[in-house]
Amino acid sequence: MNLDERKVLVLSVIVDNYIKNKQPAGSRILTKRYNLDFSPATMRNVMLDLEEGGYLTHTHASGGKIPTPKGIKFYLDMILSNFSPKTRREFENIPLMDALTTFDEKMNRILDTMANLSEQVSMLSLPDFSKTKIKSIQFIKIGEGKILTILLSDGNIMETKIVSSEKNLNEKELKEFSEYITNEYSGKTLEEIGEELESYIVDKKELCELLIYKLIEEAKKPKVMVDGLENIFKYPQLKDDLEKLKKLIKTLEDRKTLLELIRNVINSDRIILIGDELPLGDIKELGFISSSYKYRDVNIGVVGIMGPINMDYPEMLNIIESAKKKINDIINQGVKNV
Repeated sequence: MNLDERKVLVLSVIVDNYIKNKQPAGSRILTKRYNLDFSPATMRNVMLDLEEGGYLTHTHASGGKIPTPKGIKFYLDMILSNFSPKTRREFENIPLMDALTTFDEKMNRILDTMANLSEQVSMLSLPDFSKTKIKSIQFIKIGEGKILTILLSDGNIMETKIVSSEKNLNEKELKEFSEYITNEYSGKTLEEIGEELESYIVDKKELCELLIYKLIEEAKKPKVMVDGLENIFKYPQLKDDLEKLKKLIKTLEDRKTLLELIRNVINSDRIILIGDELPLGDIKELGFISSSYKYRDVNIGVVGIMGPINMDYPEMLNIIESAKKKINDIINQGVKNV
């Protein structure tokens, strides 16, 4: 169904009203509220056409129409095509460089700021360190078959990983390997190091491959942080449906579902999923907005907000893009463009 100018206008009015006022409105109210230059009767006829096209649906509680996910998606594609986010100053107070604040603590502050500003469920994934250039690597034995790996990126971000080893590696071997990898491969990513290990001396090759490949495997495992779960109890579409609320909480606490969501969107700079586009089963009343943050122009993590289907999408994008900019600045501080 092709939408002419009048249908686009009516659909825009209905979606805008639904986002701002959180409830449907009839044709008479909408024509007055938006100062439309046609009658309520004409408005009703256009609304019927849009309903037949799958852009609107009706509610039993009132005579007004509300947009379907298809209608909201059409509206968002239209208004966001030339959207320029406004930076939220609340993120400026999070320090770029602070010896007393770890990277994870900074990410937690960013996530907490997102949840407070949006009043929605906010999430972000920690970066995939297999794609960051490494300044140094240190291997430390912490127990039988357990090795602590400390990675320092060229942006001076420190990350720790625990790698399992079936071999009984001694401290001298680990120290020697740490020095070799740091001296020979500083400035390369873990993936690049893994590819180049063929050139390492034969008697150490097995040890190197064991540690590096397991480290790459660990580094690629995305971790998702979630905040603002209490906000779902405010969602008007769900607050009277206890079963759906329980199911949604369980889903958001299931990291496998969230990791699947992150993997599906990480390669897109910005994406909006609505209704059944989300991996939430029969919960159709939600929307999800995400944007990927970068290290050296490579997408390595995701910032996202999930909320009711009629949330204020432009304002959520302002928050997401502000958070993403802060993370980009933290991760890429001191990185040379070479």
